[in-house]
Parts: sequence; structure tokens; C-alpha cells
Amino acid sequence: MTGRQSLARLCFFLIAVMLTACGGSRDETISGVTVPVPSAMKKGSEKPAEISFLGFGAGQATFRGNMETNKLIEFYQKEMPARGWQPSMNISSGGAMLAYSKDGKSVMIGIGKRNNETVLSLTVSGVGK
Repeated sequence: MTGRQSLARLCFFLIAVMLTACGGSRDETISGVTVPVPSAMKKGSEKPAEISFLGFGAGQATFRGNMETNKLIEFYQKEMPARGWQPSMNISSGGAMLAYSKDGKSVMIGIGKRNNETVLSLTVSGVGK
């Protein structure tokens, strides 16, 4: 094995370790709006809700996991602006409520604890047709 191959394998290994440590994320689509969700949060058993009324649309989905509230807040404070979303609200007291807007759409992010589990609620609005 050449020095270049060894270096390439080492770099690949380090990147894989970093991604595993961070937990990564995935995109979820709620009422046509793509929102990032940390991989540590699993989709709740409740069926996502969607409404459309007189040109106004909204949707909501719930996720559960063991991620700490402050880590979820940090995740969204980094990810949403990186995707072009502008912060419009940030309330934190035990749980948290964050809001972001972009292109006439809004995303409300609710974070709380229930039965020793973290609950993440994502609500999108302004998505009517």
C-alpha cells in the first residue's frame, strides 16, 4: 500500500468517525417543506398532520429520541440559517420553541421532554396551494 492510499484510508476513517459521533442528519418533508432532522430523532408513531384551507396550508410531524435539548437547539441554530431560513423566535426554558421563515413559509420547532424522552415537534405553515 502506498503512502497516498494509507492517507486516503485514514482520512476516510476519520470522516466516518466524525459523522458517527455527530449522529448526522436527514431531510424530512412536511407538507412539501424540507426540514433537517437529527438522525438520533426517530419519527413518532403519530401520523403527520396536514391541512389545506382557502389557500392556506400547514403540516406537523413529531419525532422522539434521547438527544439533549441544548444539542437540538444548537443543531437547528446551525442548520436552518445554513439552508437560508431566517430566525424569527427563540424561547428556551426547560424546553424550547424556535421559529424560522423563508419564502413565505414558516417552521416552528418545539422541543420538550416526555417520559424521559426528548420530543421534537416540527410545524410548517404557509404552504397552501
